[in-house]
Order: sequence, then structure tokens, then C-alpha cells
Amino acid sequence: MKIVFQGGSLTECNRKKEDPFDIGDGYVAKAAEFLRESYPNADFTFFNRGVSGDRTWDLLKRWQRDVIDLQPDILTLLIGINDTWRRYDQNDPTSLEEYEHNLRTLLEDVKANTNAKILMIEPFLVDMDDTLPHIVDKNMHAWREDFDPKIQVFRRMAYEYADGFLPMDGIMAMMCAELSVKYFSVDGIHLIEPGCAAMGGFVADALRRIIDTILEERHV
Repeated sequence: MKIVFQGGSLTECNRKKEDPFDIGDGYVAKAAEFLRESYPNADFTFFNRGVSGDRTWDLLKRWQRDVIDLQPDILTLLIGINDTWRRYDQNDPTSLEEYEHNLRTLLEDVKANTNAKILMIEPFLVDMDDTLPHIVDKNMHAWREDFDPKIQVFRRMAYEYADGFLPMDGIMAMMCAELSVKYFSVDGIHLIEPGCAAMGGFVADALRRIIDTILEERHV
């Protein structure tokens, strides 16, 4: 069973691009570890195709090579934070209309040209603490003006196209309220080891539901 993880730096997370089977050391690696434990007899091939800094339009340029040509059984998609971030650090915004168009184009392509089931992982921003040691913007709270409408678009696309949906923005807010943002992230965007492990667990849980459906369909 081939599972492709697609997104930006949160997905890439130190993967060695010269090795097509290296999956990095972030939430993708944690999710893969949990899935192998849950299905010890399954024949999994995991592909991490996250690229740091990517926005939705970057995915469009490499979608054929990094998704369609791989013909995955399952695709996970986490994209959106950079579509907001570039507005604030480079004055290069992605409009809400463009974001929705790009997402829809990506998902339509998967539906038309693969048999993959889709898990959409909501982009998130852990913005409740402006004292993080490497926070990228002390005014990150203001990013919500741009980011929250994009999350709503992502959710609508998930309802329309996805076989599974993970509301990570809400999940991260819950976890950070219970513990601390500093426990999960050093900059409000990227995760450290406990955050990767926690997210990997949520992703694995969502993938198990899809995997079980596939196995049932195949009568395994």
C-alpha cells in the first residue's frame, strides 16, 4: 500500500531529497512508525514529498511528478500556512480565490487520474504565545485575518473531496491550551519532537480508518 504525504516544511521535516524513500523525522515518520506497529503484516511504502516553503501554486507545478505519477493508494495533504505567511514576510499574498482554485485543481486531478483516497490535514497556526524563542512574527495573532478564511476553504474542500479530514488547527489549539505552545513548537509554526509525535499519532489514527476501509474493500 502506497501512502504519499504532501505539503510544505511541516511535512518535509529534514527528509533527504536525494533519497526518494526517506521520510524525514517529523510527523510523517511518527505516523509511519505507528502504522507499521498497527499493521505488522502490511506492505507499506511511504513517500514524503513535502517541500519547505511551498504554497498551493508550488504544488501545482510538481503535482504530476510528486503525486499522480506515484499512483498512491492514499494521499495526505497539508498545505496553506505559506499561502498566508508570504503575505506578511514578503508582501506576496495568495488571495482566497486563488487558494480555493489551486486546492480544487489539485484535488480534481487526484480524483480524475488516480484511485487514491484522500486525507486532508487542516493547516494550523499555534499563535497563543508571543514569547516563543524563535517566533517569526510578534504580531502573528493578526495573521488570522488571512489564515482563518483559508481554513474554512480547506474544510469545504475536505467535505467535497476527502475520505478523511483532520482538524489540526483546532487540535493544536486544544493541546497548547492543555500544556504549552513551547512544548510543541519554537516558532509558532514548526513542530519540535513532542509536537511531531502528537501530530503523528493523530495522523496515524485518521489513516487507520482509511486503511481499514481499503482492506475491507479488498477483502483482506
